[in-house]
Amino acid sequence: MSSVSNKKKKKFLAYSDDSGNVYDYSGLDPSFRSGHRFVHVDDNELIPLPYGSYLFTLPDRYPVSYSDGEFITVKKSPDGGELNAVSSFLASGYLRTYLPSYVKKQKDAVILPLWAYAGVVVDKNRFYVPAMRIDDDPRSDPEIHENHKEFKKAVIKVKSELPENRLVNQLSICSTEYNCLCARNFFLSRHECPVPTSPACNADCLGCFSYQDESSGFCQSQFRLNFSPTPEEISEVILHHFDRVENSVASFGQGCEGEPLLRASDLAKSIAKVREKTSAGTININTNGSLTDGVSAMIDSGLDSIRVSMNSPTEKYYQSYHRPVNFSYSDVLRTIDVALSRGIFVSINLFFMPGFTDSVSETESLFRFLENFPVNMIQTRNMNIDPDYFFEKINFPDEDSIGIRNLIGMLRNKFPQVRLGYYNPALKK
Repeated sequence: MSSVSNKKKKKFLAYSDDSGNVYDYSGLDPSFRSGHRFVHVDDNELIPLPYGSYLFTLPDRYPVSYSDGEFITVKKSPDGGELNAVSSFLASGYLRTYLPSYVKKQKDAVILPLWAYAGVVVDKNRFYVPAMRIDDDPRSDPEIHENHKEFKKAVIKVKSELPENRLVNQLSICSTEYNCLCARNFFLSRHECPVPTSPACNADCLGCFSYQDESSGFCQSQFRLNFSPTPEEISEVILHHFDRVENSVASFGQGCEGEPLLRASDLAKSIAKVREKTSAGTININTNGSLTDGVSAMIDSGLDSIRVSMNSPTEKYYQSYHRPVNFSYSDVLRTIDVALSRGIFVSINLFFMPGFTDSVSETESLFRFLENFPVNMIQTRNMNIDPDYFFEKINFPDEDSIGIRNLIGMLRNKFPQVRLGYYNPALKK
């Protein structure tokens, strides 16, 4: 990265060369994007790039500068060479507030892989991003995952303790090949234990991590689980974790699987087996909420909490993104309603996209949803998908937005009983 000579604090546009090296473009002011619109950079939105975050070059995309009220596409580097726009990818626990600003070089620009793209600027050799820490829980902070020798020993130890358990072997793959921090925490006996169980799914989400067909234009982030763990294998993993971890959580529904409710009967059996031996720990399901009867059966067996994923509380956008098979948005609402009436902890996993989630219409839709369904928590997750691909597929028009920070502030003021965060909380402390 080139040096910034200005004595006065000044933020410059970031760009990359064809080799992926990132530089500041001295003299050019940066911009961000909100939905379809470019916006100028507000210093109040910026924080230093969090430790453990990444920088990505955005192929086939020019960066966009801001000057005197105009947004200018930048097509050449200071030395006249080719350049690309740059994005940040934030460490877990941080919510982005603006997208990177770019213009496609051609209509058939490559579709970006499944990451959550955030803006980035340069200030005196430091990177800054439009973001906010939304959850202080350290369970996925990179600092606690730099113990590689300890982790490797822990994997060997747990696999020797449960040598016949196929689920343990799956978690070893997730933790080593996919670097799943949740799976790492299982072997290190801390925080939340992931419990993938379902090789099948009843939705075809645009941004699915574990399955993409060739027509999507990009590939999945990891391979989906290819077997169905037995209730005995499932309960054995959960009990192993609960016996070793205070304030522990075990969660069905992971990035390496399909929809866990398709195995609701077996999951209910596994929960019952766990609860026969211990009342400790929080048993949670991350789900699309499609099968209400399955959720009820799991609650009967001792399920403590549920997290229902949605890109939007607006039915047309929900349908366009999640593309449900043999269920509808009304089924999802029924599941949330039943879970609330049964008294378990209910979260929605709301995928945040700047310019969409905080648009005027979506903000109003979210407030109506919360008035009708007073959930305990909103998990504010950055949506991992190419923004333009997302907007095109759900047919989202250009619309005014209030800003992600303003939306978070309004949620805290209007719905103080709703917890905002990033992770499934441990309920039994």
